[in-house]
Amino acid sequence: MKKRNGFTLVEVMITVAIMGVLASTVGITMGILLGQRVKSMAADTKSVIQSTQTVAFSRDDAYVEFAQNGDRVTVTAYSSAGKKINSAEGNNVQMFVTIGGSEVAVTTPVQMHFNRQTGGLNPQSNGGYISQIRVTNGKRQVILKISKLTGKVTY
Repeated sequence: MKKRNGFTLVEVMITVAIMGVLASTVGITMGILLGQRVKSMAADTKSVIQSTQTVAFSRDDAYVEFAQNGDRVTVTAYSSAGKKINSAEGNNVQMFVTIGGSEVAVTTPVQMHFNRQTGGLNPQSNGGYISQIRVTNGKRQVILKISKLTGKVTY
């Protein structure tokens, strides 16, 4: 009787099929997790903006600062006295803001100030307004649109 070394074709095919199923499951799970990070950061950003607007309505100057350090995004709300109102952080996401029709990456901190009387936005130093915020991670993205007159944030 001969001793066989190696695997049969059927054994190799079954192993490859199992590895394919496992790889596709991991790929789908990672896609869902990355999408959740983007959605979560967008929702947190909307919440921070809304709480800042509420403070602005109470007759206190308030602003939101967007900052990014590598793949870490921070959105922080401050009152006129420099007191931190609210904040949100996200990892493995990128943020872009559209000011006056031009989209820019948040590589340096960008501030969005609210008008105390209307709750709308005050113009940036270049005269433009932040009209949208895009949170992304690769192909996944969520766009927040901001009304300059009312400061309302929508998806």
